[in-house]
Amino acid sequence: MSRLFLTLSFLLCATFSITAGAQEDLEGDAAVVTYDKNYFEKFAPVSLLDMLQRIPGVPEILDKNREQSERANRGGGGAEAKGGRGFGSGGDQILINGRRLAGKNNNIDDTLSRISAAQVEKVELIRGATSGLDVQSQGLVINVTMIGDASASTTFWKVTSQYIPDKDAFGPEFLVSHSGSSGNLQYMFSAEYKRSRTFFDRYEEHFNATSAKTGDKEIHNNIINKSLAFNSNISYTFESGAEVRLNGLFEPSKNSRDETQNEIGSQPLYTYWDTDQDFNKWEIGGDYSQDLGFLGNLKALFVINSDTEDTTVSRERDIDTSPFQYADETTTVDKSEKIFRASVTKSISESQNLEVGGEVAINKFDKMFSDSRRSDPADSFVLRASDNVKIKENRYEVFANHTYNFSSSLVLQSSLTTEFSKIVADSITTNTRRDTSFTYLKPRFNLRYDISRQDQIRLTAEKRVSQLNFNNFVTRFDSRTDQLVFGNTNIRPEQVWEFSAAFEHRLANDGGSLEAEVFYRDYNDHITLTDFSEYENLLGEPITAEAFFSLPTSDIAILRDQINFISKSGNVEGATAKGVKLKGNLRLGFIDLPQAVISLGYTYEKRREPDQFTPSERNFARQSDHTFTFSFRHDLTDYDFAYGFDGRVKSTHETFERNYLWPWTPGTSLKVFAEKTLLDGLKVRLEASQSDGGTGRSTLNIFYDHRRFDDLLERSEKNHTRPREIILSLQGTF
Repeated sequence: MSRLFLTLSFLLCATFSITAGAQEDLEGDAAVVTYDKNYFEKFAPVSLLDMLQRIPGVPEILDKNREQSERANRGGGGAEAKGGRGFGSGGDQILINGRRLAGKNNNIDDTLSRISAAQVEKVELIRGATSGLDVQSQGLVINVTMIGDASASTTFWKVTSQYIPDKDAFGPEFLVSHSGSSGNLQYMFSAEYKRSRTFFDRYEEHFNATSAKTGDKEIHNNIINKSLAFNSNISYTFESGAEVRLNGLFEPSKNSRDETQNEIGSQPLYTYWDTDQDFNKWEIGGDYSQDLGFLGNLKALFVINSDTEDTTVSRERDIDTSPFQYADETTTVDKSEKIFRASVTKSISESQNLEVGGEVAINKFDKMFSDSRRSDPADSFVLRASDNVKIKENRYEVFANHTYNFSSSLVLQSSLTTEFSKIVADSITTNTRRDTSFTYLKPRFNLRYDISRQDQIRLTAEKRVSQLNFNNFVTRFDSRTDQLVFGNTNIRPEQVWEFSAAFEHRLANDGGSLEAEVFYRDYNDHITLTDFSEYENLLGEPITAEAFFSLPTSDIAILRDQINFISKSGNVEGATAKGVKLKGNLRLGFIDLPQAVISLGYTYEKRREPDQFTPSERNFARQSDHTFTFSFRHDLTDYDFAYGFDGRVKSTHETFERNYLWPWTPGTSLKVFAEKTLLDGLKVRLEASQSDGGTGRSTLNIFYDHRRFDDLLERSEKNHTRPREIILSLQGTF
């Protein structure tokens, strides 16, 4: 609460300081703030990304999109990893010439860094519900308008070197992008090579159930990622005004990971894990728009992509200082996605317009997993676990989106989407099939009211349906706890009713913005780990978990060794989330630093679900209640120089299973940078960062078989670290 009080106090003080001496801009639409090309000249930007970093509030959206992409890449890519369902239309969005980029793997964040600043005409920040956009949004929409020169071209290049001092390791990156226009044709082609290094270290102290220390363990991870990506974007405008855009992506990549584990104490052991992963993904997307006269405006989009992954893991350990391979693990994934969407938008009056259309999405996901083990070098490998699942999901949507402009200050957007989906999952291992159909009604209401030109209220009510993570359908090995996680092909999509109310105050003279939002989410078919153990009484009759744990202690003692305790991902009821978000982006003109911006953000989100293994309530796995973000950027425009920092702090979260409880206090994420524009179109940037990904202190409590018995087997105190990184980049245009 002290952190919340400090944040509120700062925002209130800053509001008084700035608005007291600022002049209000009375021109233009209250919901739209425009930054034209002249605004950015003093910053000497090289790329579109440079331009967006100078606008208060925008870096937060860029960071959010970057984190989503990184999470998707760690999960192997694809819609199921991103949590998206089709193209989607809500949330913060970034548009190019009023339209989204028709792509999933070929995402908007990569495009921003490849567009030269010389090609940008203006940037618009659109707050809340607004008609005429390619998306609906209850937050902020960034629309970038490109220059339509008859004939122009530019080449953007970037060279990056990653250096990790503690490991004396380097990682080079090269990017070149050529874009331009010729008459009605616009194009961009790029190629990028990356070779990055990542290190994770973990130091553990092990204790038995009586808290007597049994040993120490050091774990070191060395990860090398290599990738080569080719991107293209082409658009053509016909004389009739119709426009077609196409984009493509081809990206092969490879991960190599070495992990060494050295344990000393009562059970000394040296272990070496060697992981090799090969990825190949490609994507083709496009959109077409045309004015159909009295029928309205036609918009059509499509995406076709493919993503494959091959993983082999060799695990070695020593016997009498002689290492031998004791485990052989393989995983292959082949997934693809096809999405087609078309709609017609028509003005039905001066204040109303209606969009009707449909979307088809076809997802395929095939995954095979096998794990073979042996206990002695002379033994043959024996298959311990395997799984082979083939999944196909066909989804069809029809939708209608209505926008009603009651006045220039009051806009209501409402939509109704009906979804029909079918999931067929064939388990080759068990020779079983799941064939299930679903129908969902997904209404959405989004109201924007401009109290004044600077104060705005946004109200949203929406039902969403999540994209299933098909990785949960297939058995896998959890290397963190050295145990199998079993798959479940009968998981249903998660449904969420979300209600939110936000108030935003924009400070005069581009001084920044202050925003507060409260929200509540109610989950149906919430996806979490559930108890799949088959409980029986002494008569061999099936009983529920509650009935089993209510049996006499003597009966449980007899039955306990006979039961195979199993957990899998599944659906539960009774999960909710509620909280508040506070954000402030302040230009420090009130202390004579008009080109310095400080941003603070605080989120309190209380997510709770019924614990499926004990009669209690628990937070969602890996989710913190409190998150605090901060950033600062100062542009010294007279010297073409900028510096700043940003960071993030999260409160403790938990990971849990049937047989363990793992509270974790994450580390702090911090990045500092300095950049200098040397010549026209040439910029050098130095960045030092300490990531919070997988860092911090944690306590792993392992129980014998089930947490409800409360029989502690072992406790491990862990300190997770990642070394600091230094990144030097040079970029320019010609």
